[in-house]
Amino acid sequence: MAKTDETLEKLLTIEKAVNEMVTLRQGILELKESEAQRQKALEELQEVGSHYRILLENLPQRIFMKDKNSVYLLCNRAFAANLQKKPEEIAGKTDDDFYPKELAEKYRTSDQRIMATGCSESIEEVLVREGHSFVWKTIKIPFKNENGNILGIIGVSWDISEQRRKDEELKLKFTHSEEMVDHLKPELQKLNEKLQKEMIERRRTEEELQGAEEFRRVFENVATPVVLLEGNKIISLANKEFEKFSGYSKEEVEGKKKWPEFSAPSHVEGKERCPGSLDENLEEVPPDGEYRFRDKAGNLREVSCKFGKIPETKRIIVSIFDITHQKRTEEWIGSLEEKYNSLMDNTREALAVVQEGIIRFVNPKGLEVLGYAKDELASMTFSDLILPEDRERIEILPQTLKTGEPAQPKPFRVIHKDGRTRWLEGRGALIQWGKKPAALYSLTDITDRMQAKEELRTSLEPFRALVNAMDKYLSALNGVETKIQKG
Repeated sequence: MAKTDETLEKLLTIEKAVNEMVTLRQGILELKESEAQRQKALEELQEVGSHYRILLENLPQRIFMKDKNSVYLLCNRAFAANLQKKPEEIAGKTDDDFYPKELAEKYRTSDQRIMATGCSESIEEVLVREGHSFVWKTIKIPFKNENGNILGIIGVSWDISEQRRKDEELKLKFTHSEEMVDHLKPELQKLNEKLQKEMIERRRTEEELQGAEEFRRVFENVATPVVLLEGNKIISLANKEFEKFSGYSKEEVEGKKKWPEFSAPSHVEGKERCPGSLDENLEEVPPDGEYRFRDKAGNLREVSCKFGKIPETKRIIVSIFDITHQKRTEEWIGSLEEKYNSLMDNTREALAVVQEGIIRFVNPKGLEVLGYAKDELASMTFSDLILPEDRERIEILPQTLKTGEPAQPKPFRVIHKDGRTRWLEGRGALIQWGKKPAALYSLTDITDRMQAKEELRTSLEPFRALVNAMDKYLSALNGVETKIQKG
C-alpha cells in the first residue's frame, strides 16, 4: 500500500512538471509572437518617420527645435543652409555660435518668454543681407511631453518679402486711385473696406500655423496646403490644410489621385491656357508661379505654387498659397482704373491738378487746350501758362476754397504752346493728392465765345460813333434854333 502511494505521488509530480512545461512553452510562443508584432510595428513607424523626415528636410520653410536651455536639438536642411552649415553641425549649438551677441540674446529672450507663458508667438523681423532687406516671419511654439511638461520650442520661419511687397504695391495703387476718383466714385470706399478685410483675413490665416511634437506634428500643422508627388505624379502624402483647401480627405487623395487632376482645363471662362496644367509625361520640376486649382466642388481658385524636387529621387514637394482674393482685388482695381481712365479720356472738360503751384496731372482734353505734352508740363508751373495780368485772378481761387466760400467761374487767359492766347473759364475744388492738399481745376475753353463777344463789340463801334455824331449835330441844331427864336 505504501509503495502504491509513493508511485501515485511520483505520477502527480510528473503530471505537474509536464503541465508547467506546457504553460512555459505557451508563454514562449506568445512572447515570440508579441516580439514579431512589436518588430513589425517598429519597422512601420520607422518607415512613416522616414517619410515625414524626407518631407521636412525638403520643405522651403526653415524648421528647428530647441531644448529648455535654447540649445538646438535638430533642424531641417533649409535652416542649416541659411547658416552655411549641415543639419548635424547645428545640433548641440546655441544662437551664440551663429549670430551676433545682441541678436542671439534677442532670440534667447523670446525662447524663454514663450516657454514661460506656454503660448505660441508670431514674429516678423527685417534682415539685411548683401545690402538687400528681407522680411522673415517666424512662428515659435512650446512642445510638451505626455505629462504636459514643456521640453523646449519648435520654430518655423519663411521669407514673406515678396508678399509684403505685393501688399505695399496694392496699397499704393489703391491709394492713388482713391485720391483721383474719390469725388466721382464713392464705391471706392466700399472697395477699400473689403480690401482691408481681405488683408486682415489673410494675415489671420498665416498666423494659424500650428507646430507640434517632432517633425510629423510640424508637417501636419503647416498653415499652407502641402503635398508630396511621386515620379508618376500621384500624391503620396497630403497635410490637413490640403484636405481643407481641396475638399478631399486623405483617404480620397493619397495614393489615388494625380496632381494634374487638380489643375484647370486649357481654357476657362475665356482665359488663356492655364500655366498650371501639368503634362502627364512631365519629367522636369514645374516652375514656381501662379496656377489655377480645381477643388472637389469644381470651384476654380487662383494659387501660387512652389515646387521642390527631393534630391536623388523623382519626388516633388508642392507648397500651395491661395491668392484668389488678391487676384479679385487686382481685377476690381483694374476695373476701376479702366472706368476712371475712360472718364478722364472722354470728358469734354479740361481737368488739371495743381499742387504747390506745380501741375501734377492734366487729362487729354487739357493737353489739347494747352498744346503741350505731359512731359513738357511736368517742368512748368501753372502760373507759367497764365498771362501775367490774369495770374492774380486765378490764384485767388484756392484761397477762396479754403475759406469755404462758393467757387465762382473765373475767366482768364493762357498762352498756348503755339504762342496764341486762349480764354479759359476755371472752376476749382480742394482735393487730397499724395496725402497733401491740391486744387482740382475744371477748365472750359471759352476762346470762341470771347472772340465772338469782341467781334460784336468791334462791329458796333461804327454805330456808336454815328449815334454820338448825331447827338452832337442835333445839339448844335437845337442851339441855332434857340438863337433864331431869341433874335
